Amino acid sequence: MTPNEFAEVLRGIDDSESPYDEGEYTSHTTGNKGYWVCYHVGQLWYWYSVSNTTDIIFPSKVVQAIVSGNCERSGPYKGNGFEATVRFDGHSYMLGMGSTKPRRPKG
Repeated sequence: MTPNEFAEVLRGIDDSESPYDEGEYTSHTTGNKGYWVCYHVGQLWYWYSVSNTTDIIFPSKVVQAIVSGNCERSGPYKGNGFEATVRFDGHSYMLGMGSTKPRRPKG
């Protein structure tokens, strides 16, 4: 998977759809709060977190960040998954995909 393929999946999720889970998290490196959400699409789990905000970030905003931002890293996650970090508009967008439901980050 690539960040652009991740964006294509998010394009299929309407901003009005309720996620499987969402909430705030606290960064273990900065101590700042962020927003985290996950969706179950088909057999796979897709999640993203956005640094330095507790605002709800809809899938369309993440698509914009992927398309317009700077991908800092992208690669495999736990063997059969994917993870990436995109910087856009002063935030880090951490993207993830896998076959196992992700654990909710600590708030």
